[in-house]
Amino acid sequence: MRRKDTVIVSLITLLVILFLLPITFLLYTVVVNGLKVIISYGPRFFIDLPPNPGEGLGGIGPALEGSLYMVSLAVLISAPISIFTGVFLSFFERSKIASLIRASLELMVEFPTIVIGIVIFTILVVEIGLGLNGITAAMALAIVMLPYSTIQISEALRIPKKLYEEVAYSLGLTTWQVIKLVMYIGRRGIINGLLIGFAKIIGETAPIIFLTSSTANLYIKTFNTAVTGIPVMIYNYAFSGYSNLNEVAWGASFVLIILVTIIFVVVRKMAK
Repeated sequence: MRRKDTVIVSLITLLVILFLLPITFLLYTVVVNGLKVIISYGPRFFIDLPPNPGEGLGGIGPALEGSLYMVSLAVLISAPISIFTGVFLSFFERSKIASLIRASLELMVEFPTIVIGIVIFTILVVEIGLGLNGITAAMALAIVMLPYSTIQISEALRIPKKLYEEVAYSLGLTTWQVIKLVMYIGRRGIINGLLIGFAKIIGETAPIIFLTSSTANLYIKTFNTAVTGIPVMIYNYAFSGYSNLNEVAWGASFVLIILVTIIFVVVRKMAK
């Protein structure tokens, strides 16, 4: 290998190491501190109520339930919109409406999510009076999820559309039948898009900080029950002056990273 190639390879290796160092340090810190808390408290960490300030360890049961509830409801709201919009962008990508929709979605990806939370709070909580519950928080998360899932689904359907569209039409299939065929062939891409959106919103704090309760010991009883989520719980407990709440925040951070990692692994497996 020539000296110039050796220098370039060494430089690239150094840059990769510099890139991985902060990520490795971040993961190591969360895993060590969070796993220590979970092992110390035991499996009930996932179902128990959080502790009172300065009174030992507790669990993240209500926050975990609230996160899963809000995110699942957000997926139910966003999924059909993302799928049908993604199909429209794939099949009518040259139309002016499709171009406008795609540009709007790309803008939404860069949009500050905290603004979405403020707008939803103003409309649904202040004006309509729905209150701080899972529905209002799910609406904000659904809006955050929408551009990520839609863009991913439209890109996933583009390849099967190009491969099978002309063949399908030549066999006499209608446009709706062609769409169903392409959706069936690209079903993994559709699921991947929804999972990517799910992974995006499960750790979101900014859009729901105005829409959830700061109290982390409320289990869901009705649709109007105030809920909280793991990200909001971490945000509140990490800056608390009580060490036991700080430890619970570490444990909750570890759980959140595990959830996102599981989704990432599933997406990678399905993409192969």
